Formats: sequence, C-alpha cells, structure tokens
Amino acid sequence: MNIPEAKMTTEATTYAVYRTAASGGEASGAVINRIIWNGTASYNPGEGLALVADPSGAYPIGSVYKQT
Repeated sequence: MNIPEAKMTTEATTYAVYRTAASGGEASGAVINRIIWNGTASYNPGEGLALVADPSGAYPIGSVYKQT
C-alpha cells in the first residue's frame, strides 16, 4: 500500500497522486489526480501510483512531481 508517512489524523490534507513509472504517454512523476484525505481509513492509489502531501497546490494535475 502506498500510504505516505503521516500521522493518522482526522484533519484532511490535499495530496497529489503521481505515477511512479512512465505509463503510456505519461512520464514518471506525472500528477494525474488530487485527493483530499484525512488518514482515518486506508487508501491505495493503485498500482504504479503514489501520493505526496501537497496542501499548497504545488503539483496540479498535468505537472510532474520529482522526488527530492
């Protein structure tokens, strides 16, 4: 399960959903969705996808997330 390292909380946070490997015409790191998640239930973004906390909106859909 690709759950980010975060404390379980009831406060919702915005996350960017990005590709962990290139797929079709989308590059590795391509942001394909944004979700609001409070961490009280498990969430699995799907195979080949991962989450990054993005409360400031730095990674809109269509941008590319690069891990640092």
